[in-house]
Amino acid sequence: MGKTAILAATAAGRDLAQRLGRELPESEFVDYRHGIRKALEQVWRSYDSIVCVMAAGIVVRCLSGLCRSKLSDPCIVVVDEAGRHAISLLSGHIGGGNRLAEKVAEICGGTAVITTASDVSGHTAVDLWAVEENLCVVNPERLAEISAQLLHKGDLLIYQQHGFIKTLPADFRPCTNRQDADIVIALTTKPTAGLQLIPRIRYIGFGCRRGATVDEFKRAVADLAEEDGLDLRSVGGASSIDLKRDEAGLLELGNQLNWPLRFFSREQISSVAGPSKSEIVHRKIGVFGVCESAAMLAAADRGRKGRLIIKKRKWERITAAVAETEY
Repeated sequence: MGKTAILAATAAGRDLAQRLGRELPESEFVDYRHGIRKALEQVWRSYDSIVCVMAAGIVVRCLSGLCRSKLSDPCIVVVDEAGRHAISLLSGHIGGGNRLAEKVAEICGGTAVITTASDVSGHTAVDLWAVEENLCVVNPERLAEISAQLLHKGDLLIYQQHGFIKTLPADFRPCTNRQDADIVIALTTKPTAGLQLIPRIRYIGFGCRRGATVDEFKRAVADLAEEDGLDLRSVGGASSIDLKRDEAGLLELGNQLNWPLRFFSREQISSVAGPSKSEIVHRKIGVFGVCESAAMLAAADRGRKGRLIIKKRKWERITAAVAETEY
């Protein structure tokens, strides 16, 4: 769910807000002095979730001009100062608002108020399902129409270029013709009336010298895209050896690109041998290479192995390789 900011409009609300700040993971009560609108502007881009202990009408009036996209806006949950009702107001699915409302209600002993149509009808929430299956939405403007089709028809036709998703929801029916599909899951995009999803099954493994900057990492990523044809929409994250867990440039890269970062031990790195070996690296940190092994380890998923698709490349202070989950 990421970081959560908690705001309150009254003294009674502050008591509940501070309690939520203690009990919700990665959350903090944000004090403010210049009005709720200014407070929302302050936390909008810095937090993944916002809990407002105040009347829903106050929040609605203050949101004007802030909302941009359901794919990037933080979720907002509004709770009354008595804690009776926690309302998922914004970004209920992709942003995690519905789940946050349920958690807030659990802490307060109140009731979560969920109004998204798929939750009320019992059908699959297409946007949330895409997030849970780690799929990149290529044409998000189609989400509302496809979701409406599901509510109207009761099911959707789905085409997969390969068997990326092994188990589909009950209201999704497989089809073999891409053009007939309501949803297309493929690594390549083509004009279609349906919702296009790209599976994030590729992972970049990095090795680096101490102090490599975020700009150096971004240059490497850009080169992988421009020179090696890596579609960044298919990237599910990055990885390295655990010695680099505090590498500021790499951490900032993950933050800027919203990529999860994974770090593996020497033993794990050594267990997956990449084709490139370096005696220099072995003398320094005890393994023959980092980036290829880290990429393959990150790509291994649910019993599937990771296979190398871009071998080790070198820059001045960075090495990188790319692996994808076998399908």
